[in-house]
Amino acid sequence: MREETAKKILDKVRGDYDAIAADFSATRNRPWPEMDRFKEFIKTGDRVLDIGCGNGRAYQLFTGLAIEYEGLDVSEKLLDLARATVRDMLANFRVGTMLALPYDSGEFDAALAVAVLHHVPSARYRLQALREAGRVLKPGGWLLMVNWNLWKPRYFRDLSRAMFKKLVGASDLDFRDVLIPWNGGSSSVQRYCRAFTGRELRGLCRQAGLEVVEQYYTSKGKSAGWWQGGENILTICRKKE
Repeated sequence: MREETAKKILDKVRGDYDAIAADFSATRNRPWPEMDRFKEFIKTGDRVLDIGCGNGRAYQLFTGLAIEYEGLDVSEKLLDLARATVRDMLANFRVGTMLALPYDSGEFDAALAVAVLHHVPSARYRLQALREAGRVLKPGGWLLMVNWNLWKPRYFRDLSRAMFKKLVGASDLDFRDVLIPWNGGSSSVQRYCRAFTGRELRGLCRQAGLEVVEQYYTSKGKSAGWWQGGENILTICRKKE
């Protein structure tokens, strides 16, 4: 993908989530079931970064744990909702991009990236984002990711159209990129997404210098094969010590 196109998409992602912030937040009022796994890797006293935090729903996972929580997102409107919902002196929210995290190296024990990397255009930028996540982790720190699995019947029409447009030279997107319509109150918004496979994600993580400890497709929070219509891909990575 050309850099000019990728930059336009990054701007589009920010604008899209500002446009649908209220409707989107209403559909994300609690963590997804597979996010419960994250609690295994986080303990009292840890410093945790939530990359692409949205309305801050992930903070609910850590009730009872005295963690220092940093939520980062490109959408000012989603962050306004997060600040209104999460009222804790140990929680802080700021605007920023995962391509240039506004934190020092080795600052966090764990980083979350839930449904965010698949909105990053171009292989170059996705690798940059993962390298940034690794940079801000302490040695031995955890990167805990969930990405959508778009390889299922619900999205076959969108993927087929996107790939056909690419084949006939009518698209600036990469193969396996797709625009997914938002089905809430702002139906005109089409969100950019990368249709990841588990293999592609593992390769990106390794290129970024992260050890892939575990990965599986999920269905209702439990492990499932991709052929079983898994909803998401959960990837657990560790920064080498």
